[in-house]
Amino acid sequence: MDKILLLGDLVSQAKQKILDLGYSFDVLPNAQSFDQLPKDNYSLYKGIIVRNIEQVDPRFITELPNLQVIARNGAGTDNVPIELATKNNIWVTNTPGANAQAVAEHALALVMYLLKDFGDNKMSQKNSLSLAIGSELNKKTVGIVGWGFIGKKFAEIMVALGAKVIYYNRSTRSSQFAKQVSLEELFSKSDIISLHIPVTPETKYMISADLIKKASKKPILINTSRGELVENKVLLDALNLGFIKAIGLDVYDNDALSLSKLLTDKRVIITNHSAALTTESLEAMAFGAILNVDATIKNGKPLNPVNLIN
Repeated sequence: MDKILLLGDLVSQAKQKILDLGYSFDVLPNAQSFDQLPKDNYSLYKGIIVRNIEQVDPRFITELPNLQVIARNGAGTDNVPIELATKNNIWVTNTPGANAQAVAEHALALVMYLLKDFGDNKMSQKNSLSLAIGSELNKKTVGIVGWGFIGKKFAEIMVALGAKVIYYNRSTRSSQFAKQVSLEELFSKSDIISLHIPVTPETKYMISADLIKKASKKPILINTSRGELVENKVLLDALNLGFIKAIGLDVYDNDALSLSKLLTDKRVIITNHSAALTTESLEAMAFGAILNVDATIKNGKPLNPVNLIN
């Protein structure tokens, strides 16, 4: 019986699906737990499903002789050493769109928290309601950076709530309800800016201090994508210098000092990389990853390849 290695646990329905498809599986706690794998088992594994966001230990690729596929349980694959996998004739896959609704709704929640100024509008501050005058989303210009599954889903929600949407994407994409613009124009015209673009060598820290200075409307900035799109200290400076009104983050970089300052600022709301963590999304991502593994083992190619194997 072919075996699948889970780096991070999956929901119970997904594990039952693995069994129903005729595989057995083992679970390790995360993508850095290679040392916990018994050496006698190395040859058993045909596929790996990566649940967590830690960098995948390269030894999973170089030491498992019969490995055919590494399936990311989500859209982002920046924690998988894709070049090394390709060199070793191992497919890398993801589950595009499986978490789009969950992440888009989470971005909406961050927007609404900041737009309605819930930070000041608390029961304990009932006598200070003059400090809690919010704003409406209707007729605001929302700039979306990245026009993939999540960016488009977020745009649909914004339009349904009366906002005007403009978007930036590195390649030309068409839309019937939104206008594609340059990144500079997006920052200069938006009341709300939401980041939905993957981290690559080209996009790492692409939201720079100079770019943010073009934000003439003092927008709310939301990041539910990857922390390495913009440095914490750049956000903190932009907030304190008045280029940004408020910030909503589900991801952030590893600079502890600037993060601690953001955490204590009333103009900032931070969640713990939980945007995709809904019951529905967890099941959809897990099932997508399983079907990618199954297609690779049985048919030689996954449903959603990220790399190309000759």
